[in-house]
Amino acid sequence: MKSITLLIYFLFTGVCCFAQSSDNPMRTPIDSAVARLMATYMKDGKRVGISIGVNYNGKSYTYNYGETAPGSKKLPGSSSIYEIGSITKTFTGLLIAHAITEGKIALNDDVRKFLPGNFPNLQYKNGSPVKIGYLLAHTAQFPSSFGNITGKPIETPTFLDSIRQIKLDSLKSFHYVYSNVGYQLLGLILENVYHKTYYQLVSQYITSPLGMNRTALNYSVKYANGQLSGYGANKEAVGNMPSTLPGAGSLHASVSDMLKYLKYQNAENNTALKLSHQIIVGDIDNGAHAFQWEIGKTWNWDQYLRVDGGTNGFRSFCFIYPLSQIEIVILSNQKDDSAGSGLYSVASGIYKVVKEIK
Repeated sequence: MKSITLLIYFLFTGVCCFAQSSDNPMRTPIDSAVARLMATYMKDGKRVGISIGVNYNGKSYTYNYGETAPGSKKLPGSSSIYEIGSITKTFTGLLIAHAITEGKIALNDDVRKFLPGNFPNLQYKNGSPVKIGYLLAHTAQFPSSFGNITGKPIETPTFLDSIRQIKLDSLKSFHYVYSNVGYQLLGLILENVYHKTYYQLVSQYITSPLGMNRTALNYSVKYANGQLSGYGANKEAVGNMPSTLPGAGSLHASVSDMLKYLKYQNAENNTALKLSHQIIVGDIDNGAHAFQWEIGKTWNWDQYLRVDGGTNGFRSFCFIYPLSQIEIVILSNQKDDSAGSGLYSVASGIYKVVKEIK
């Protein structure tokens, strides 16, 4: 009865959604909820393409809206490839967790142990070194970026020279300050530890075992038609994220691949996964941070793990609810000032409906 009531409600409130280009079948309460939420998000006509994925009750659902490119009249699909921005950092965090469980790295290791040359500046005035855990939790007091990380690619020698110029204050507390530089450095450390490229490690530990065949840094001709371009506030084309120093935000993925990834994350079926969800700074009641994942509680005290990503032309969100076994991902190839809050509202709205259905 509850599901029937929800379906009737959303069919009425979401009727305007049928004007949107979409593959939403409009058969279930979750279909109707997605339609209603997307009607609000896309009502101004400035959006491009969006793919949504939901896992619950052992099933996966995907929804696609808009166009692959302005004026193309081509709907994105579950295999369309988006930049996922800082969601990449959760891949980096999981690789670090694997390195820790294999005894190659420790959370309290001095980062200089894994870098070529001397870096006397990578310690605080009290003598404490920058540690791996500080980079993971964004508490190292590193800058956000060296210039515009979405612009001209920065090569490793230049990056290391910039690292040598960082000036650190005394370590007063574990104060959270978001840093792309820290995760770029973690990606480089992984390459130095394993003597493999970053993507070779991503493939070995994550994408190949999970069958994530449409997640990569660069694509061959085979997938060229599925890789989307990004667009700005006025649907203007913008440049793609460079793949140099990729640990902070250079991966691309499809919504179907991300549903596999989130299901794997939520299952926590190995030591590395559990470790990557370990809180490093903060507490769950007031906002905590693990290996990139933000961990907290919802309005109804349901626990969540959350991460978002943004590049010049893409915006993305992932939500995991361990207690409810719900996973939600939203990928978009258009970014403006309201994209983040708008897509967050869509994801939160989907969770509330799915939670009610369950």
